[in-house]
Amino acid sequence: MANYRYPLGKLNETSDFLQINIVDYKQPGKSTTERGIREITETVNDRTITRPTVVSKSFAIRDRKTNPLVNTNVKSDFGSIILPIPSNIQDGNSVNFGPGNLDGLTASVLDYALNTVGAGSISSLNDMGKFIETALGRAVGVISNPEALAYFNRNIAAAAANIPFGGNLTASQLLARQTGNILNPNMELLFEGVNLRSFKFSFKLTPRGPQEAAEVKNIIRTLKKNMTPQIDGIYLNTPNIFELTYKKGSDNHPFLHKFKQCALTDMSVNYTGEGVYATYGGSVKDGGGTPVSMIMDLGFKELEPIYSGDYNDGVGGVGY
Repeated sequence: MANYRYPLGKLNETSDFLQINIVDYKQPGKSTTERGIREITETVNDRTITRPTVVSKSFAIRDRKTNPLVNTNVKSDFGSIILPIPSNIQDGNSVNFGPGNLDGLTASVLDYALNTVGAGSISSLNDMGKFIETALGRAVGVISNPEALAYFNRNIAAAAANIPFGGNLTASQLLARQTGNILNPNMELLFEGVNLRSFKFSFKLTPRGPQEAAEVKNIIRTLKKNMTPQIDGIYLNTPNIFELTYKKGSDNHPFLHKFKQCALTDMSVNYTGEGVYATYGGSVKDGGGTPVSMIMDLGFKELEPIYSGDYNDGVGGVGY
């Protein structure tokens, strides 16, 4: 295990820096689950029914609500790297929302389906067949409405028109062309999912002597080595992962945002930081050949999304 630091100046309780721990990868959120099939007997609409049901019991490895900062995925430690706080640091959280449509004709059939399923009347394949038959009957009842029947006919006409030449005409488009109207979509904005955060850092590295030259070389080499996969027979093992922490002295930074475990997804180093090639002279032992100025760009991406439970009392500052 090796630890590297740039610059080599003394750190004290007021020093702000970014600490990067390198750890072995293990699947995040992994849990052990027992699954099986057993029969459940219950009473539905005054009838006693017995049906096979899949049951499962999960044992979560990590409890985000009680202690989200405890990393139960770490199997071994591959050292740490300390770098100065970059000049441009920022975070951004986002979630996905998208439009959802439900026209009145579909909603009428859906209402019946939800009420039937919600009542628990489907307990066998025979009940499922009856439900489908009744649902189709309900759909036929809706279509008996003149406006609904006209839309249904347009749907068939649009589908037929698309067959010869592979067109993409829809019933809604045909309705708009003929009448200038469309079905009321009853559009709503619906939650669709979460995003994984990405972080970009840029560091200006200007070694001031043989020791710092060696540290910079080891930092670059260590990051490159640990972001690459290992060959395991016909497989490639997942590269090591990185735990980033803003620090003030020996404590976590009291204000800046926190990170979840990250993968180093991209890294680039410009060895001509001033736009011209220049290296230190002297022997290799004394840092000879080391570029006098370099720019190292790192791109990290978190392995897990951010959830509300991650913002508990144990997470200080602005949280994630």
